[in-house]
Amino acid sequence: MEKQKLDLLKMTLKNNRTIMNISVRCFLALFMLSLGINIDAQGEIDTSLIRSNPYELVYNHLYNLQTDSYNPEIAGLSFPPGTEDAAELAIQLKQILDGKGMYLDLNRIPTNPDYRDTTRNESIYMLDKRESRIYVEKLNGSWVYSRTTVNSIPEMYEQLFPFGTQFFSYFSAPSWQVKILGVKLWKWLGIVILLGLAYSFFVLVRIISRLFIGRFLRNKLELTEYLDKTMFSLSKVLAFLLAIRFVLYFLPMFQIEPKINAGLLTFLNVLSLFFVIIALKFVIKIVFVYFEKVTQMTESTMDDQLMPVLYKLSMIILWSIGIVYIMDYLGVNITALIAGLSIGGLALALAAQDTVKNFFGSVMIFLDKPFQIGDLIQFDGTIGSVEEVGVRSTRIRTPQNSLTYIPNAKLADSVINNMGLRIFRRFDTQLGVTYDTRPDMIEEFIEGIREIILSHPLTVKENFQVHLNSFADSSLNIFVLLFFDTQDYSVELKSRHEIIISMITLANGLGVRFAFPTQTLHIEELPNSGSSNTPEQQSHEAARGNRQQIMDEIKSYFEERNTPQAEDEV
Repeated sequence: MEKQKLDLLKMTLKNNRTIMNISVRCFLALFMLSLGINIDAQGEIDTSLIRSNPYELVYNHLYNLQTDSYNPEIAGLSFPPGTEDAAELAIQLKQILDGKGMYLDLNRIPTNPDYRDTTRNESIYMLDKRESRIYVEKLNGSWVYSRTTVNSIPEMYEQLFPFGTQFFSYFSAPSWQVKILGVKLWKWLGIVILLGLAYSFFVLVRIISRLFIGRFLRNKLELTEYLDKTMFSLSKVLAFLLAIRFVLYFLPMFQIEPKINAGLLTFLNVLSLFFVIIALKFVIKIVFVYFEKVTQMTESTMDDQLMPVLYKLSMIILWSIGIVYIMDYLGVNITALIAGLSIGGLALALAAQDTVKNFFGSVMIFLDKPFQIGDLIQFDGTIGSVEEVGVRSTRIRTPQNSLTYIPNAKLADSVINNMGLRIFRRFDTQLGVTYDTRPDMIEEFIEGIREIILSHPLTVKENFQVHLNSFADSSLNIFVLLFFDTQDYSVELKSRHEIIISMITLANGLGVRFAFPTQTLHIEELPNSGSSNTPEQQSHEAARGNRQQIMDEIKSYFEERNTPQAEDEV
């Protein structure tokens, strides 16, 4: 009796297993029919729909490698007919797409069987422009993954997973499969270890780079405080950059969920590009420090004023190229952007015409070289020494020690008196003496002034003028013109002081009075009434002797004022 029950139970289980197998096969057949995959009488799959257009091809590959619909054999049908190990290549390609963060939006893949890439005029479709080796093509009327893709999969897989993916099997225990925030526990552990290794790599690179960069700079440049800070910042940026690249190198091995992985990889790649720009910025700073050292050895200051402009221009070019490169990586259509900028370029040029004029004004200043840094210039009522020539304006330090910013366009169109290029410093003045000064006294006074000029150590002896020049309303004017052989403004002022003091001393010694605006009432004398000489009047011989004595005192004064000890006191 027991034996009959056991046989009945076995028969029931066998029938149930048969029914289950038939049900599963029917379900798979209906599922494949729902996907448009037909199975003929011999059990072979009809691939005409799978390869009908780019969308169906990519969908078949990705759908049949999902966890709940895993079928590598069917996914391998997206490859060209006759491809060896198509199923394994399909799995590897899926891992490459996920590892590279190439999250595909299926809704954007064309469904047109006759689709053509307009830029290449070929029947191909690029899955992601960042990876030119992965694309589908129309081959013999059917869409398949390109032969280039098939041949590149082993190489790309080895580059992306240098240690393979077999170590995943070590974490197959259920406890490691627990998900936290959608990520499995073993992956969290791997990420923590990766970040720890990245930090250690960061510290190591920072120490090594600072050591080598410092040694290089000490051999080439004098290590100033500014250069030391720049070197420290550069080593830190390089360490950050290489640490990020370290994470990017190993992160694909964890096979994080495609959408999260795509966002994470995009963020890290953009961040690494940003650090590349910052590193180049510090490199340019160090290069310009070296250039400044070279320019200091030259006599001309033109290269000194050119360095700040070239540095700013280098920064503009660096950031412009860097931002364009980042935008291109993020998928922005740079061609369309440039086309749009060119269309709006006219409006931009009209709006920024003053800026453009100032820029070309600075170019003309550098080409014509009307002045150099440190030159004293005068134009349009403004006088001062040039401190910096920028892209937009020139900075001038006025005698009041204030800063004046002059637009380069205006400066380039102005008449510039470059007083810094003077060989000698000019000094001219009008000395007004009273009308009651006798002619012989005037002659003695003029001769004394000439001797003063000849006696001064910094005056040009070949080119000076001292003459009675004009009748003014209240004075007889003596014109004095002379030049000082100096380029130092302070020395020029000191020399003027000495000349003026000497002329005042000479006038007091000769009894010559300087005139100022006055009105004098004269009473006419009766004929033959005679005239009386005032006590101040002197004979011509007495005045000449007095002048000689005064000139001896003035020469002694010049000698005392221009000795090294006297100059230090001044």
